[in-house]
Amino acid sequence: MELNLELTLPTSINKLYINQVKYNPKVKTFVPTGKRIMSEQGKKVKKQIQSEATKQLKNQEWDYEYTKTNYIYMDTIIYFTRTNSDDNNIYKLLCDSLEKITYENDSRVLVRTQRIYYSASNPRVEVKLSPVEYIGIFDNQDILNEFESKCKTCNRYARNCSILNKAKEGRIQEEIDDTYTCLKYKEIKTKKGK
Repeated sequence: MELNLELTLPTSINKLYINQVKYNPKVKTFVPTGKRIMSEQGKKVKKQIQSEATKQLKNQEWDYEYTKTNYIYMDTIIYFTRTNSDDNNIYKLLCDSLEKITYENDSRVLVRTQRIYYSASNPRVEVKLSPVEYIGIFDNQDILNEFESKCKTCNRYARNCSILNKAKEGRIQEEIDDTYTCLKYKEIKTKKGK
């Protein structure tokens, strides 16, 4: 499963938000409210990114449901107009724009810049979304399967083991060591005569 998108270069976070101002008739001028709001440029680019992503998504197979409970990588190749641009400044708008379109929540997106180029004539960002290999604290599905297979012979497993559940969520626990051994493991006792 992989999703590839070519999108408008997001507005830098330096220009994404502005201070809100309101007219104060007492002083006959605009005064800051103390609230930060998205700039018109930010709103325009966000809408453009969402439109582009929606169109490109139709031509590719992507499992949106998977993103509700799993992490995904966002690998990018960025084409800036200027050499002094900072890649970290574009991810706020990019991740927010793709939320509810390509994934449920950007808190499950792991961003990785792969390359940066410069193109004054065609600034853009190429995005590749793909599943992460790890699951919870486990490096991959095979390691999780092996761990859970042993769990099934433990008396805690039948009682919906909280250690296993937390490990699947990615929670670090003293009960599991760095070799994926559960220190609370207790083999199920079989009754004599059976």
